[in-house]
Amino acid sequence: MLRIKCYESSSGKNEVQETYDSGTEELKAELEVALAYLKVRNRQDWRRPHAHKMSKCKEFRDFFEIRFFANRLQQRPIGYFGPEKNDFTILIWATEKGNKLNPENWCGKSNRRREEIINGNAKAKCLKLEGDPEC
Repeated sequence: MLRIKCYESSSGKNEVQETYDSGTEELKAELEVALAYLKVRNRQDWRRPHAHKMSKCKEFRDFFEIRFFANRLQQRPIGYFGPEKNDFTILIWATEKGNKLNPENWCGKSNRRREEIINGNAKAKCLKLEGDPEC
């Protein structure tokens, strides 16, 4: 089973955890359902409608988005498989409206954060979900 992690900067800022923690009950529940489904799937089974491999990032072609709807908005947390073998690390929390991702610079930002984790300048921390004893 995959461990779901999230990016934490060298200063301790963790935007993904903050988004989850401050989210509505609907947002939390929908993310938890999506992750419960994806955590037990092999990488090749991460596809629509639950996930999607991102193809528009030239710097790194192995980003995936987790796909779910909450708060009347398409939620698109974006990450990669790593840094450890059984990890999926969410790097940014994006949203989608009208086929456009917000933030628009998701690719560059995700790639920088992935490199920071690999270089030891940031951490991949366990995403703490409500009622999840794994963290």
